[in-house]
Amino acid sequence: MTGSRQHRAKSRFRGFCVGSILILSGTVAGAAAGLSLDVTPGLWELSTSGSVSGTPQIPPGMLAGMKPEQRAIAQAMALAVIAQASMPHRMQFCVTPQQVRQGLDLNRIGGGNCRRSIQSSSSAGLDMQVACGGQMSGAVHLRVLDRTTVVGDIDVHEGFGGAAAGIRQNVHGRWLGASCGDVPPFD
Repeated sequence: MTGSRQHRAKSRFRGFCVGSILILSGTVAGAAAGLSLDVTPGLWELSTSGSVSGTPQIPPGMLAGMKPEQRAIAQAMALAVIAQASMPHRMQFCVTPQQVRQGLDLNRIGGGNCRRSIQSSSSAGLDMQVACGGQMSGAVHLRVLDRTTVVGDIDVHEGFGGAAAGIRQNVHGRWLGASCGDVPPFD
């Protein structure tokens, strides 16, 4: 497996999980045009914690072209991705008043090959299904508790046939203040 292929295999699953978290964190700024959430502009902190079940599967076609040592490396990378997804994460981002007014364009984040289906949305919450490339799918549930607190969860499943990995992330967003300091706006 070349270095480039290794990087793509490793980052594909992690990228979707991070993309899902960004979808959720970006949703704090507002969902999509007309789907803005009622939150306070300024500096926000997003904390995630979660659990993982299963192991992401490497496509059979990709495995067929690998030498045994390459398979071992690919499997080790998949396990590293799982370990990373199980760890708590914290990030800060800035939400501008304009972003709250305009809402977030979900097509700009989460990958171009992802389809989103919004089940329900209001200024107080969002329920959305996401499907990417026929091999990954997930659900995003978000609730605005008040203008400075947002909670939610993300469930992601990736796999081929009966073998799948699942990641569940619990998310807590809290407003830190009106000034973003040197933290750039979320886009």
